[in-house]
This record gives sequence, structure tokens and C-alpha cells, in this order.
Amino acid sequence: MLPEVRPGLASRMFRLWRIPATGFAFAALGLGGLALAVFCFPLLRGLARDELTARRRIQRAISLVFQGYLLMLRALGLITLAVDGRDAIRTCRGKLVVANHPTLLDVVLLMALVRNAQCVVKHQLWANWFLGPVVRAAGYIRNDIEGEAFVAACRQALAEGSNLIIFPEGTRSVPGQPLRLQRGFANIALLVPADMQVLRVQCRPITLVKGEPWWRVPERRANFRVTAGELLPVAPFLACGPRAIGARRLTSHLQEYWDRDRDV
Repeated sequence: MLPEVRPGLASRMFRLWRIPATGFAFAALGLGGLALAVFCFPLLRGLARDELTARRRIQRAISLVFQGYLLMLRALGLITLAVDGRDAIRTCRGKLVVANHPTLLDVVLLMALVRNAQCVVKHQLWANWFLGPVVRAAGYIRNDIEGEAFVAACRQALAEGSNLIIFPEGTRSVPGQPLRLQRGFANIALLVPADMQVLRVQCRPITLVKGEPWWRVPERRANFRVTAGELLPVAPFLACGPRAIGARRLTSHLQEYWDRDRDV
């Protein structure tokens, strides 16, 4: 559990700074992504000897940019960040990386921390003016492609040594409501098949949640903690018999894990 800290007068006054700083951070993310797609990614692609090399260089560039972005957020006083099990995250290779999804910043956190990161993203991002060019250049996997093609894309990414990041909820959690995991990730794990590195994302005070505008910042800066949980083998769930049973048990296992010590 993250420690509970009582807000004081200084933190309430500092909130006045964090509102425009948050707006600046959002603008930097969108405009920075567009600049990368226009100026940096074509150069990386042009210098690569093949498509796989180009894709990996672009994905690595995104990870480095997100690492710098997190440093900026910390320097602006918007967040703190603690990582438990950093070595387990960095040495992960060819795994499904599954995490809960309490805030809008979770994607940035995981893309910065996980090496060789491939990602399943919402199809709406392809039409986004700022982030669409980024996800297309990186070769991320759309979540709306035909079933067999989707599984094949996931299998290929893992076979290439990439780590495939998936949020089993499919969208951000709703504060005060139970987590609602979709079974799509479990079916991917069983069909590929692939072992899973389980991560827990915590944020206190909670911010950037589903349905909340960006300017509604909490009185204190957000304290994020990313914890590497168990490396979950898929074999016991494959041994359950029919895939539907294995998927249900895998989903229930992670539901119980993330419900434990949940912040919201």
C-alpha cells in the first residue's frame, strides 16, 4: 500500500502551479509525438536495413522519450514515481506484460519501463492527429483486427523477443467500482501461448481517471508506484482443459491479485 499523507497549506498552494503545468505536459505529449513522427521516425526507418530493425528502433526511441517525459513530470512537481522489481521488468523478454489500468499515465509508465515493448492499442488512436502517426510508425497492434490475424500478430511479436503490453481491463478503471477484466488477454495467452509478467500500478492520490478532466488535479502531487508481481506461467491454465475454462480461471486469478490492496 502507498502511504497516506495529509495535505497541508503548502501542497494546496502548490496545486495552483500544477494546473497549468499539467496543461503544458499534455500539450508536450501531443506535439512531441507529432514531431517524432514527422522528423525522427522517417530518419530511423531510412537508416534501418529491414522492417523489424526499423520498428525496434522506433519503439526504443518511444521508450527513451517516455523516460524523459517522466523525468519532466517529476521536475515539474506533478508526480513522484517508485518502481519495485525494476530488474524483473527490465530483464523481461518475450512475455505478455499485463497490468491494471487506474490512470491515463499508465501507458507512458509501462512503455518507459519495459524494454522491447510492443503494445496492443485501441483502434481509435490510428485516427488521432497527434498520436496516430506514432502508433502506426511503431507497428503497434490494433485491437480491432480480425481474430486470427490479431493472434498471429501477437505471436510474431513475442517470437521476435518483444514484450507485449496489454491492459486486461481494456480501458481505465472506474473509481469506486470493481475491476472489470476482459477475457481477451487470457485467450491470447492461451492461444499463443505465452507466460505473463504481472504488474501492479498504484496512484495516490488518484488522478487522470476515466471521465475526469485533466485540469481537475488533486490537492497533492500524484505518487505512482509500479510493482513487478509474479511471473505467471501459462501452463497450469492450459492444463485446465477447454480454453474457455482456462481463460476464466486466469482472469479470476488476476482479478483477485489486483483487487488485493486496491487504492480506489
